[in-house]
Amino acid sequence: MENFEPQKYRDDLSKEIRQEPDKEKRREILTTAKSTEEYQEAKRLRKREERPFWGEFLGGDVDEVGEYTEPTPDQREKFQKRNERMSEIFEGADFQWYLDGAVNISLYRDNQMRDHKDLDMSVFNEDSTKLVELLSRQGFGIFVNYEENGKGLMRRATIEELSTIGKLDLSICKIGADGKIERETPDPFNFVDLHIHSKDAEGNTVINYSGATLPKEYFSPVKKELPNGKEINLSQPAIVAYHKLHSNRPYDATDLQRLKPNLRERDFVMLREELEKELEETERIVKEKVQEAWDLISPILEMTHDQTAISEKLYTHPDIEKRRSDPKVSEYISLISQYVSENQGISFDDFLKKSLSLLKPREHIEQKLKILDQLESS
Repeated sequence: MENFEPQKYRDDLSKEIRQEPDKEKRREILTTAKSTEEYQEAKRLRKREERPFWGEFLGGDVDEVGEYTEPTPDQREKFQKRNERMSEIFEGADFQWYLDGAVNISLYRDNQMRDHKDLDMSVFNEDSTKLVELLSRQGFGIFVNYEENGKGLMRRATIEELSTIGKLDLSICKIGADGKIERETPDPFNFVDLHIHSKDAEGNTVINYSGATLPKEYFSPVKKELPNGKEINLSQPAIVAYHKLHSNRPYDATDLQRLKPNLRERDFVMLREELEKELEETERIVKEKVQEAWDLISPILEMTHDQTAISEKLYTHPDIEKRRSDPKVSEYISLISQYVSENQGISFDDFLKKSLSLLKPREHIEQKLKILDQLESS
């Protein structure tokens, strides 16, 4: 299939299913999709990946229309063993670490609400060396997930990478004596998603993927004793909610509903304040980039209003060039170039207004605020 983008297809299908409130209609959408060549091609291309695939397509740990399925006895046993193994590995750790994701919700409730395909944990970049040393002593390494020629690959992470603020996709993996990943191992603690955040001068947490600064008091771990008598560090419920609000998988909304009994009024206040800050910051950054784009094309508008020339000039902007293959960026460049070409004599304010109408920088975060309001009132 020429120019077929499997990831975009998966994302679009997942979004369509997630936005449909009626359960039966969600099933109809999926059934129809399965009969198409695009669905089969997306499924086939997924099998090419070199790193493990945990079923992120439509959730994996929910049924095909976003409803939880009851964990099997084997899944419950795996869940318990994996958590207990984590408590053994990090027993006595002299740095801050905590469990991320929906596993927290099951452990808050002392009842596994669904199958959890993976395990997520977070540390701070200032403790990267301690983390590497602790894991190395017990036969584990940290790897970077990346893509090359359409394949999902993994390579060993360096201390420098782990200690620097960034957005690396990281996994903790069991390794053999040769330093290579042991894909087949009885150790339940394997291919664990690792998130590394940082702190500001006051000790507040800077989230690696959003750049948001969250109050430090929300990062004191919740101690949870497991059946093996050892403790595991859970995230505070508000932090689980923050991450869930920033995810777009079919089951995140359901996870939030299950999490709600653990959220306090002040948690909702904090989350709303942080999202509003992100809204302002996103709009500020977009306006700044639009100003830079305008400064790029202004000189050539004195000579030409050719759409291709305008488009090519916009693509010389470093941030736009890096995202040249992004369909949303390409669409913006095409439409804004056409607008400038067809409307001679426009001002920066005109250019900004049109750009904001095309990019809709507020839309994504306003949707999160709407979800938060619905969750609090439900």
